[in-house]
Amino acid sequence: MRKKLQLLLLLILAVQGYAIAQNDVNLPIPTEAQLTWQNAELVAVFHYDLHVFDGEKYNQHKNRITPVEDINIFNPQNLDTDQWVKAAKDAGCKIAILTATHETGFALYQSDVNPYCLKAVKWRDGKGDIVKDFVESCRKYGVKPGIYIGIRWNSFYGVYDFMVNGEGKFAENRQKYYNKVCEGMVDELMSRYGDLAIVWFDGGAHGPEKGGPDVLGIFEKYQSNCIFYHNTQRADIRWGGSESGTVPYPSWGTYPFPYSHATNQEVVLKNNFQLLKEGDPDGKYYMPAMSDAPLRGYNGRHEWFWEPGDEAHIYPLEKLVNMYYNSVGHNTSLILGLTPDPNGLMPDPDVKRLKEFGDEIRRRFSNPVAETSGSGEKISLKLPGKQKINEVVLMEDISHGERVRKFVLEGKTSNGWHTIVEGSCIGHKFIHRFDDLEVSSVRLTVSESKGEPQILNVQVFNVN
Repeated sequence: MRKKLQLLLLLILAVQGYAIAQNDVNLPIPTEAQLTWQNAELVAVFHYDLHVFDGEKYNQHKNRITPVEDINIFNPQNLDTDQWVKAAKDAGCKIAILTATHETGFALYQSDVNPYCLKAVKWRDGKGDIVKDFVESCRKYGVKPGIYIGIRWNSFYGVYDFMVNGEGKFAENRQKYYNKVCEGMVDELMSRYGDLAIVWFDGGAHGPEKGGPDVLGIFEKYQSNCIFYHNTQRADIRWGGSESGTVPYPSWGTYPFPYSHATNQEVVLKNNFQLLKEGDPDGKYYMPAMSDAPLRGYNGRHEWFWEPGDEAHIYPLEKLVNMYYNSVGHNTSLILGLTPDPNGLMPDPDVKRLKEFGDEIRRRFSNPVAETSGSGEKISLKLPGKQKINEVVLMEDISHGERVRKFVLEGKTSNGWHTIVEGSCIGHKFIHRFDDLEVSSVRLTVSESKGEPQILNVQVFNVN
């Protein structure tokens, strides 16, 4: 009996010692919301605003400074948010975001603090709530909802880069009023629609220290398990440095600042946004990059909103697939901008391309030749006989932090071991394509790490 107790005590001490060793690594650890974000991998953001209905090409500069003459041009007679969300899900998106407000200042819900909202239009007798419809559609299709709040520009209130026009007491009083409207909208949007996956303040949200609204506390009151992006006070993800839908390799999930690029711009923006794109392996904050691009961004165009005659600028399937490899495959989530039309529907060509994209990604990555997982510096994977492979997916268990700093993957051929790829960052996911190679096994060797490597998955594929 005494021996059993001694063995039990030794086991308890060993487990405690392992836990202490794990904690001693002292790496930034993702929150539950950040894990959900990176596991989503593909995200849709739907842009919708008054100027979708004017029949003109989108002009960002003009829309930021010119109020819409007649808000009753807003009349999506066939609005179907189910169709929107289903199109995103067919592409493989697990999170979908809606622009509740954008540059015109018009709110796509029933606001009690912003009169410039769906209460003010004839559509649905002033009782429509697209945010509500959208969130319900997301939950219907098993997609996590997110909300985009655009308060940096507001052509209705005459706000440009967070600030109202005017001088002296006039401007001071108007700024206080606008800040309270913004805070009120954040309160409404955070409290009315249940749990959200992300709240996105486009272009940031100046905090009170810069004369802007105090939104962080409101967010934290209602949405404890949600991505906050972004603010001078906090950001849970960072912009990836371009709107190409890609980042270079490596792109670390850690970062030296607790915010994306709302401040410290003399460091963040230099060398063509290098820090945003690559991150910092020694960064104190877990803040993975996002890779964003509009679906209609091909061949010299860059359309976040629907506009007439723009179908030729939908990205070809091959370009989208390459985008996936250079975003998801480089440790970031890919955000695709989608554009509902004036009828309230995703256009058929866009829906078709999203389905083709989702089908192709599923075809490529649903059936690995072999896979394994494990911890430690060496992980081997024996294949069922000699097999031709040409792609590999590596994943760390990032709930323990990004530990791998340097690795090599080799395949055993008839002529011995052959180096497939050498790298640094694995993070949530690393994807590598290479020429066909016939191997009987592969091995992952981690030569540098912070603590014991925790490898969630090693998968090899033969993709035709």
